[in-house]
Amino acid sequence: MTASGGGISESVIQAELEAFAKATYFADNELAWVQAVLKEKSVANSAVRMVFDRDGTEYRFEATMEELMRRHKTLPPLCNPPVLEGIDDLTNLSHLNEPAVLHNLQVRYGMHNIYTYSGIVLVALNPFAHVPLYSQDTLEA
Repeated sequence: MTASGGGISESVIQAELEAFAKATYFADNELAWVQAVLKEKSVANSAVRMVFDRDGTEYRFEATMEELMRRHKTLPPLCNPPVLEGIDDLTNLSHLNEPAVLHNLQVRYGMHNIYTYSGIVLVALNPFAHVPLYSQDTLEA
């Protein structure tokens, strides 16, 4: 069944919900985005309810299937698996969304890797410090 008004089918929503098995991002006033781990998920009577935890803080997502099908509400953005944290090319992320990109850049910055690719585009973060990436010969060339 496809919802009218540019909506999507319930089977697509069900498939998207299956991906919520581990962690997702939630908007945060101080940090922009925070990761939270799934504690509880229920899909019953055309209602979706998920509870996530981050260091004792609970985040909830609740919506009806109708709201999701009509895109009046959207599911929270998914986190990438830990094996992809700090990857050097953003296009290789499983979930390419704003918080996942910012998280990956933050991880790489923390590893003193200020250069990250996004396909053929190079993203450079200013470290506000001396970075011994280039020798004096390279700088003078």
